[in-house]
Amino acid sequence: MKSKLVYSNLYDFRLWGLDKLHPFDAKKFSRAWASLQAAIPNLNDYVLTPEAPVTDETLRLAHTAGYLETLKTSSAIANVIEVKVARLLPSKILISNLLDPIRLATQGTLLAAEYAVKNQALVMNLGGGFHHAFADHGEGFCFFADAALAIKKLRHDLSLTSSDLVAMIDLDAHRGNGFESFFAGDEHVAIFDMYNFQVYPGMHQGDVDDFPFMVPLRSGISGKDYLAALSDELPRFLKSLNKPKLVFYNAGTDVLKGDPLGRLNVEYTDVVERDNYVLRLLRELNVPVVVLTSGGYTSESYKLIAECARSLLACAQKG
Repeated sequence: MKSKLVYSNLYDFRLWGLDKLHPFDAKKFSRAWASLQAAIPNLNDYVLTPEAPVTDETLRLAHTAGYLETLKTSSAIANVIEVKVARLLPSKILISNLLDPIRLATQGTLLAAEYAVKNQALVMNLGGGFHHAFADHGEGFCFFADAALAIKKLRHDLSLTSSDLVAMIDLDAHRGNGFESFFAGDEHVAIFDMYNFQVYPGMHQGDVDDFPFMVPLRSGISGKDYLAALSDELPRFLKSLNKPKLVFYNAGTDVLKGDPLGRLNVEYTDVVERDNYVLRLLRELNVPVVVLTSGGYTSESYKLIAECARSLLACAQKG
């Protein structure tokens, strides 16, 4: 299979002091890229770069015009990133240094999805995975529902039909409540979400039998038990699918031991093993795949992003 990495050196947040107010590593994307450059001499052969941030016109495929209008204000932006003091900053600074990089990463997800479907490829966007964004508001540092938007745009452009099956494998430590909200009742979007139910946004509502692939985990689960749960549940999910046209993999690194927001206890080597395992299963499925990096709030997050990218390139070259 073909493989590509989507990245721009403008993905980093350029808001000085953000790391003092929120555990997000504002430079983890460029750090991951630098690590890849050191390890892969011909890295540029695999790169796709979004040329411009996603437009409001495209965003309106998933988001309300009213919500997008609120993002011109400092207070709305501060609410989404959960940093109250950001209300005091001029909106132009927040937009240019925070929101514009996120718009660019969102366009990166659209680019990744379009390329994956067109070329039957494995593609990783080194940003994206904003799975807490809803149609009319953002939460948890997520402004734009990039994966949901990608599905809607592919359907709008007729690259996918409304009856083509799309799957989401969400292994970020936090449940993807925003992504779920877009496809409630849509039988052509299948979701597997293994998450810590003891942190935001909490347990998935509804009868467990009706949502067999919403897999709650307790805080502090070990890497051994985490991988055991994954190897029990994920193959069942994949077996239930009838040849999906596209699979998203939200490879959140906030499952790592010591992550202040994920609160799981998964060792570094176990996160690497998780990504290798998922990518191997998806390669065997032989369908287009888009990998997103989602959450990760430790100094090791960028290293895991780079490890996942290397695994993707190696996996695509096999078979």
